[in-house]
Amino acid sequence: MRKALLAFSVALSVAGSAIAAEKILARVNGKPITEKDLKQVVESLPPNYKTLENNPAFRKQLLNNMIKEELLYQEALKEGVEKDPEVQKEIALMKKRILIQALLKKHIKIGKVKVSDSEAKAFYEKNKVRFTDANGKTVPYSSLKPFIVQSLKQQKEQEMFKQALNSYVSQLEKHSKVEIYAK
Repeated sequence: MRKALLAFSVALSVAGSAIAAEKILARVNGKPITEKDLKQVVESLPPNYKTLENNPAFRKQLLNNMIKEELLYQEALKEGVEKDPEVQKEIALMKKRILIQALLKKHIKIGKVKVSDSEAKAFYEKNKVRFTDANGKTVPYSSLKPFIVQSLKQQKEQEMFKQALNSYVSQLEKHSKVEIYAK
């Protein structure tokens, strides 16, 4: 018993020191917003924002947004908004969507997608009439190449994801009982 208490107190002190070591950036009605919380927000941003993660003005704006969000969240809890039946339906729907996204992220992996110069050039040539400037002159391929490559990559990724998703759902359907009553 004594060893168990000692182990528990050691575990508690280690956990406590880990929490204490976490840098608190703000408190909203006693609730801390930590450096770890800010980092999680930065990690959830689209890739083009990640270059700003060490920019002090950007970090300050993110922290201010987190403070406002926490204030609104606390007020929603205080007013019992989560008990509203319509809100409960929305929460259930969002939970379902989050779980589906997590499942797909776990099971559907898309490898690196590459677009060759010849593919990009062929796309440009095929769609040349669409690539004109304000004066009606054709914009040169060299100016558009990065955008064309990015667009083609996204198309390929979407197609690969769609195929993988259809395959995954087909596997699930084979092992499930689906009954359709509507015509």
